[in-house]
Amino acid sequence: MTKSKKGLNPAQVQAPQSAQHNSTAAECSTTHRHQPATKTERAYLLLLSWPGGVTEGDILRHCRLSSGRNYASKVERTLGIRLHREDVPNPDGIGSHYRYRITNRTDAERVAGLIGLMRQRRNAPALPPAEVAHLINPYPPATGTTAAA
Repeated sequence: MTKSKKGLNPAQVQAPQSAQHNSTAAECSTTHRHQPATKTERAYLLLLSWPGGVTEGDILRHCRLSSGRNYASKVERTLGIRLHREDVPNPDGIGSHYRYRITNRTDAERVAGLIGLMRQRRNAPALPPAEVAHLINPYPPATGTTAAA
């Protein structure tokens, strides 16, 4: 596999330290030294590991995937959840884009479960329970329904 400038291969998700990112881990990898994660797994893991939300540009930069909004829409359809969308102006002042964010712990658990199911289907090792707990703990408990209409 080709290495990027930061030494990560495309099967790894780089999660930089930032105000949007509450995790202490500098890198979120789903490779676990065996099988590279699928594109969808990488996008979902990035969404899950950034409680402050991700933009289409974040998915492009950190997962090397285009059409980031498609992954947000797909997880909503698959799980019947609703992600919070925040309209963010582009840095050049022309147009805007959305920041997609999981809103509560119940939905975060469902996304983590979906990642686990995807890994199981391709016979990859499961995410360790401690990692799953670390990923879902920053989310607040659910206060109401988040099901998509």
